[in-house]
Amino acid sequence: MTGRAGLLARLLRGSAGLAAIRLGGAGFGFAAQAFLARFVGAHDLGLFYAATSLAIVAGLIATQGYQQIAPRFAARYRAEARRGLYAAFVTRATGDSLATALAFGAGIVALSLTVPGLDATARTCGVIAGLLIPATASLTLFTNLAGAMRLFGLCYVPEGIVRPACLLGLVVALGLAWPGASGAVVTGLFAALTLVIAVVQYRLLAPHLPARRIPPRRLTRRWRREAHALILLSLYTNIFADLGILCVTPFLPAAQVAVFGLCLKLALLVGYVVQVTQQMAVPDFADARLAGDLSAMRRILRRAVTLPAVATLAALAAVALAGEPLLGLFGPEFRQGAAPLAILIGSQLLRALAGPSAHVLTLTGAQGLNARLCILALAVLVGANLVLTPVFGVAGAAGAVLASYAAWILGTAVTLRRLGEMRTDVLALLRPRPALA
Repeated sequence: MTGRAGLLARLLRGSAGLAAIRLGGAGFGFAAQAFLARFVGAHDLGLFYAATSLAIVAGLIATQGYQQIAPRFAARYRAEARRGLYAAFVTRATGDSLATALAFGAGIVALSLTVPGLDATARTCGVIAGLLIPATASLTLFTNLAGAMRLFGLCYVPEGIVRPACLLGLVVALGLAWPGASGAVVTGLFAALTLVIAVVQYRLLAPHLPARRIPPRRLTRRWRREAHALILLSLYTNIFADLGILCVTPFLPAAQVAVFGLCLKLALLVGYVVQVTQQMAVPDFADARLAGDLSAMRRILRRAVTLPAVATLAALAAVALAGEPLLGLFGPEFRQGAAPLAILIGSQLLRALAGPSAHVLTLTGAQGLNARLCILALAVLVGANLVLTPVFGVAGAAGAVLASYAAWILGTAVTLRRLGEMRTDVLALLRPRPALA
């Protein structure tokens, strides 16, 4: 058993294992939502998207960025003499996250019950979203604490593959047993599953967590300052789909939220190919960069651009040729999403052609610059939605996503140039000589 456990740990540690989990989980999750689109309809699917995205975004904010700094402080406090400090860090992160999640949840439940004009299904979905926030915060925090302690099974498996696979099974069973189920029922089902996954993960992780310890006030201020600075970075990089859906919810009716949400998730499914391919190139690129081997760096970057570019171009061609009938498979209301889907896949093509610029920036140690670029991109996303979505509907929301990615990629390219790093975009890589910024 020890040999098998070691093999599993190595697989989960490797980029290929992580890529398989992420792609598999994304596939299960998307299949579940495809079934939902068929049997609950666009209006109730939009309510489900809005409620679950609200719970996920609020849950991540409730963790206050502690999940982002957990790996660094876990490594720093690993020595026997400093383990008490790690216990204090875990105590503070858990206490702050739980208190904030409960406060957010209570506020959203109260608003859902008192805001005028909501129909019964929307009101119920809002209440469920509020009740769900502590569970989403728990999953966010303890997933990252498990990773920081190198418990990779508890880090990647529960939320990465178990929850989407179970959700698919439950959705298919619900569709067969209760074809007329409302968005509130589906949201409740998702919330119950998330709660179960969160409780099981915590119970399995609890024996590995240090005993509670009162955190020193001086360190508490430091942890909070460093964690809070990374909240917006975490929002933009970790839960972009939920963030995008939440940004358009105030401007679109529920049915159009569903169209946008489905198109965004489809585009990000293509985007997983971009993300995973670029991530897998990073270790080789880091070695070549350390050795100063410009030719090897260019070869690695070409590989990191070629496959994602081909994949996104193929997806864009498929949408251009048959976007409406393909989306019509999810229901007649979704056929209107063909043009927005093309725009959203275009945003992933832009990411592919830009290469792994954000990863290269991380290798330089410029995490602060990376965070500021994500904040810029988030501001563009919110601002573009304010301007475009009320006027152009779903297409405007898709345009806001494209503008946000464009701002992020352009800002990263300019930053790399100023740092004197190699450009990663396709135009630079097509040049016959090494292109340094």
